[in-house]
Amino acid sequence: MLASGPPVPLRGTALLAVAIAALALPARAQVSAPKLVDEGEEQTEEKEPQKEPPRVPPSRAAPAVPVPAAPAPAAPSAQSLPATSSSGTLALPPPPPPPAPTADLARRILPVQTTQAQLMALWVERRAAVREADPARAERAAAALLAARRELGIENLLGMAAVELRESRRALAANGSARAVAHAELAEQLAPDLVDAHLGLARARFSHSPGNLGPVVSALRDALAAAMRDPQTSRAFVADVLGAALAAVFAASIAVIVVLTLRHLRRFLHDLQHVPLVGAAGVQASFLALVLLASPILFGAGAFAVAALGALVSFAYQSRRERMVTAVAVAALAALPWAAGQGARTTWWTGTLAEEVDRLERGSPDDAEVDALAAKAASAPDPAPLYAALGRHFKRRGMLPEARRWYTAATEADPRAPDLLVNEGNVLLLQGDLEGAKAAYLAASDRAAGDLTVLAAAHYNLSKLYLRSSDMEKSAASREKAEREGEAFLRKYGSDDDFSANRYVVDVPVKAARLDAMARAAADGDAVRVWAESRVAGALPGRLLLPITGLVLGLLGILALVARRLRPSRACERCGGAACRRCDRNAAAMCGACINVFTRRGVVDARDRLRKESEVRRHERLSRFSTRALALVGGGVGQVWSGRPVLGALLIAGIAFLVAVTAFWRGLLPPPLPTPYVLALKLALVVPLGAALWFVAVRDAFRRTE
Repeated sequence: MLASGPPVPLRGTALLAVAIAALALPARAQVSAPKLVDEGEEQTEEKEPQKEPPRVPPSRAAPAVPVPAAPAPAAPSAQSLPATSSSGTLALPPPPPPPAPTADLARRILPVQTTQAQLMALWVERRAAVREADPARAERAAAALLAARRELGIENLLGMAAVELRESRRALAANGSARAVAHAELAEQLAPDLVDAHLGLARARFSHSPGNLGPVVSALRDALAAAMRDPQTSRAFVADVLGAALAAVFAASIAVIVVLTLRHLRRFLHDLQHVPLVGAAGVQASFLALVLLASPILFGAGAFAVAALGALVSFAYQSRRERMVTAVAVAALAALPWAAGQGARTTWWTGTLAEEVDRLERGSPDDAEVDALAAKAASAPDPAPLYAALGRHFKRRGMLPEARRWYTAATEADPRAPDLLVNEGNVLLLQGDLEGAKAAYLAASDRAAGDLTVLAAAHYNLSKLYLRSSDMEKSAASREKAEREGEAFLRKYGSDDDFSANRYVVDVPVKAARLDAMARAAADGDAVRVWAESRVAGALPGRLLLPITGLVLGLLGILALVARRLRPSRACERCGGAACRRCDRNAAAMCGACINVFTRRGVVDARDRLRKESEVRRHERLSRFSTRALALVGGGVGQVWSGRPVLGALLIAGIAFLVAVTAFWRGLLPPPLPTPYVLALKLALVVPLGAALWFVAVRDAFRRTE
């Protein structure tokens, strides 16, 4: 309002206004000095020049959330002009009231402006700068490349990261450790889920600063986390472990049964003479027995037939623990084909539709790959995950109508999937349909059924929506729920300071369980099972393996029950020969000859006694030498030979597992990008563990034969 008082002359007013403006100019006051207003003229506010918004290509432009324009300031009336006080000074107007919070205060969501072609152009610029040895230009291109990756919402640029890793290795070979670290760090930023990127960074950091192990350990820890995140790496690891375990079980089963058969073969050959149907003695009976044992090999019956026959031959002579180990070995051999088929279904990944969907979700496929997947979508066995991945791909590139079309198709294929509602709500929010987005988020939270990732994303996006509609109380409550439900997920994908379309709201990726189901559906486990059956059963039909196994295990059980009635010979504790009651009724723990020599004094002459004592000493030396030699050569084989089958079987399986890991050093499911670190890491793990197991086996064998 105008202050009351006598009017001030026009000339004095002008001079006073000029003086006030001159005093206020150096201080840059936020309140501008009042101007002289002539009659008939209106006071207008100076508006700051507005920058022209960046142009978006029509093919890639995405409609942003419309923000209502601020109301234009009303023309000042005569009552709002500054007036003069009675003392001749100008009276400043009172400060304006604080503006009411409205949706006009929300910042505009920035649409996606970068295209795939621009991303590749930045990569070409980076490579040209590196080739021309222009580090400043290369750093600028790298920063722009990372910014474009973030704007497009791409998680991994695998090809570019692989090139940077190659440059890092070349720099290490040229003694440029600092350049190697720089290349490896960029590779890690380009592809955080690439295990080789973290391993290459650890190697470069160790070469650059061997005494500073903290960053090296941190890079190795990140490599382990990346291996657990990447489905192809984790499945390849599981496949390697399962393959080595099955090979170890096969080797240990065959080794245990063969060693136990050889250990008790001498007594079996002796007892064969007492079988009425054989009707032979001595060398003839032994020859017949060896022909019987070699028949499965001669007829190509396979490893299972050899093991089963050896188990039947020696089972009656075995101790209780040896019988338990033998039965487990026979059952394990029969179960290997089934286990191989199940392992294939669990680890199958390469070449499946699940792999392509995962690359679409976390990688950066080119337009040709995306078009091929779009053409394959109609005939996909489980199209909903593929539709969702295509929708998220087009949403990340700013093509919102196309993204909404694919999300609609995904919802029709799987109407009860709450994650699809969250992603479709994000598209609606970016298109300006706040009510539709709100309905989608609320429906997703209702259908989440305890899925914390979906709940966190829905409540987080609701908080952003309420913030744009100036409902601060609901926004805070939704944000609190989101952080309680998925803080780590939101910390990785969400952002409060980034208003780009791919960072302002959070999408829900395709669930790992859906990808696992797609990979299992494509796995050819029957083919792997048939292949394993051919290796285990040999010429025997695979369908007969299970019935034959049941028959063999049944016969082993019958032998265990009637073993005492069969009265098999025992091993003489002195000379190691057969202590047969059919040959000598007094034979028990010792054979008849040893009883006469060492128990009954004066029964045999001195010469026979000396010969028997020499035979006993020779047996002890041979037993000690064989146990130690087998332990040195085969680890736990020495324990099985000396009568400790459980420990021996475990040692054989452990050593065979480590040998198989080294033998399959390339992996049963090799990664798409060959890595030079696989063999080194496997050797670093296998060598100390294998040496420890071998040392335990040798030490135990030597200690027990002293």
